Amino acid sequence: MDLSIVIVTHNSLPQVLRCIESIRDHPCSCSYEVIVVDNASSDGCTESLKENFDDIRVIANTDNKGYSRGVNQGIRFSSGRFILVLNPDIEVGEGSIDGLLEFMKKTPDAGIAGSKLVYPDGTLQYSCRSFYTFGALVLRRSFLGRLFPRAKALREHLMLDYDHLEPRKVDWLIGACMMVRREAVEDVGIMDERFFLYFEDLDWCYRMSKQGWNVYYVPSSVMVHKYERSSARKIMNKPFLFHLLSMLRYYEKWNRVAYFFRKNRNVFKSLGLAVSDLIAVNIAFILAYYLRGLAQPLFVNSLYPLSWYGSFIIFYNIIFFFTFSFLGLYRVHRETPAEKEFFQITKAVFLGLVLLMAATYTSRVRIYSRAVIFGQAIISLGLVALFRQSIRLLHKELVSASFDLKRVLVLGSAEEASRLASKTGALGIDIVGVVNESDESLGPIDRVEELLDEFRIQEIIVMPSFTESQRLLRTILRLKGKMVQIKVISDLAGVLGSGVSIEEIDGIDLFSLEFGFTMKFERFLKRSLDIFVAILAVPFSLLLVPIIKTLARSRGLKPVVEGRTAFKGEEIQWVGLVDGDGNYRFTLIDYHILACILAGKLSFVGPPPVYGEMYEKDRFLLDTVKPGITGRWRLVRQEVFDEVVDQEISYLRNWSFGNDLLIFLKSFFMLKRAAYPAWFYTKESE
Repeated sequence: MDLSIVIVTHNSLPQVLRCIESIRDHPCSCSYEVIVVDNASSDGCTESLKENFDDIRVIANTDNKGYSRGVNQGIRFSSGRFILVLNPDIEVGEGSIDGLLEFMKKTPDAGIAGSKLVYPDGTLQYSCRSFYTFGALVLRRSFLGRLFPRAKALREHLMLDYDHLEPRKVDWLIGACMMVRREAVEDVGIMDERFFLYFEDLDWCYRMSKQGWNVYYVPSSVMVHKYERSSARKIMNKPFLFHLLSMLRYYEKWNRVAYFFRKNRNVFKSLGLAVSDLIAVNIAFILAYYLRGLAQPLFVNSLYPLSWYGSFIIFYNIIFFFTFSFLGLYRVHRETPAEKEFFQITKAVFLGLVLLMAATYTSRVRIYSRAVIFGQAIISLGLVALFRQSIRLLHKELVSASFDLKRVLVLGSAEEASRLASKTGALGIDIVGVVNESDESLGPIDRVEELLDEFRIQEIIVMPSFTESQRLLRTILRLKGKMVQIKVISDLAGVLGSGVSIEEIDGIDLFSLEFGFTMKFERFLKRSLDIFVAILAVPFSLLLVPIIKTLARSRGLKPVVEGRTAFKGEEIQWVGLVDGDGNYRFTLIDYHILACILAGKLSFVGPPPVYGEMYEKDRFLLDTVKPGITGRWRLVRQEVFDEVVDQEISYLRNWSFGNDLLIFLKSFFMLKRAAYPAWFYTKESE
């Protein structure tokens, strides 16, 4: 089959009948089929089509599934090499279908092509567009567009300066008439069904361009479109609301600002939960205070004025914030069971209560009512849980309305991705594509970092077929500095070390690796420590190292190259001192090494400086961090090199700033210990 024509209709019987008749009046010269998807029309559309056209295929939906889902149904039932998606209010012109087909066959990079559309009176419709800018969006969706119809932003968006006479590449076409290459559909995917009506055409064209397919406007093919901008006739009508929701979905999906918030979602989620919790505990305090006032006849001591609690209010806000943080309540995920979260809230509130009670007993001035504090804890427990549950329900509604779906890249086979796709609703994810070695994927695993920014990826899910790849470990370690969450369906948790948590989502066991903000912050602390210590050490290095070298030579010591590495294309080396018998004495930290640390080429704590053949197996791990002039490798027996390697690989897999600080404090005073056995030092330094 050369061509499949797909028409989606809803209560448009006269229009769809005329559309099909125009196809019959002006048929294409190739083999073709017509598929009509009826979205639960109440005008007898399905029956009329079956009665009048026995050679077309009718798919009758029992409810209105939306335009994009209807188009996708038609595509799934189609068999043509090319698919022509038509609105029911299109009338096909003489040779218009053949014109599009001929263009598509001559233009192999064309993923989508559209005809010139005209109104019934023959005037031009501006159906090819450039992508929206903020100015164009404001002008199109407000009265300002009528006041300034020739504004530059509007002119560029509607391509008013284009003569519409010659075919050309465009950003996108309105979906009333789109011929799509099946190969492009298989590569890019079908329409995004989160768009019930409107913006599905813009999204499809944008995705085509992201995958290397072009969109073309073909003015030699002319069709009549009885187009009415029902969404723009008045505010708050149903089409306008559909348009508004679709617009929000589109920008939530692709806008860079929205992407920034989604990429840093864990930071903003934690801030939002912290604000919600503090509001809840402060409301709880006010309620507890006034309830205690109402119960004054039951108490001997009087209740002090609320104004006296000013400093205490600040104190207990700090206490509750840190107890909630300490117990991980700002690291919960949408998949975390509500009962598990409530258990953690209970522990945090109880711990806060203990600390506050202890504070009242140690306070010299007893003005704080313990009844208020106890009551505040009990009420906080309920309010915090209620606030958080409300946030959960609101977010669940947003996800069900296709907002805030996590954009996911799947590492695995197409079959595994297909099985996962059946659970996207429960997981709240939007599968962007698959990475594997096949031609149908977005590319090999080496492209993952590039794909993160290109497709606005927030989460990577690794399927079982990928879990044993050494390239996977290399990729995961390279992604530690990225704002991305990695979920691995395998037993890799024991291999990958810190940062791993186990989840169950809709029957799927996932090991979740949270990188991003925490990792970036820890790396910032590590870099800050390097700079701080290096600056302090510079004066001592300039003054003492020349003296040490002079004294060392007078005592028969000679310098040797202790560390040698090539980081970011530059060879760096530093020296140690050995005696006449080859016994190592200590490392010299001169100004050159300190300059490299300040420039970010070295770190005080890191993997060994010399890679060599014996490190080649785990080279990808070593390449994830800067080499160090000291590290865990100084704390183990130098004569057993395998032990050095094992300890260093363990350090890299479980890296954290806290571990770095401990290693720095322990190993810095062991610079007199050689990095390697004596047999290694064969090259003298100048």
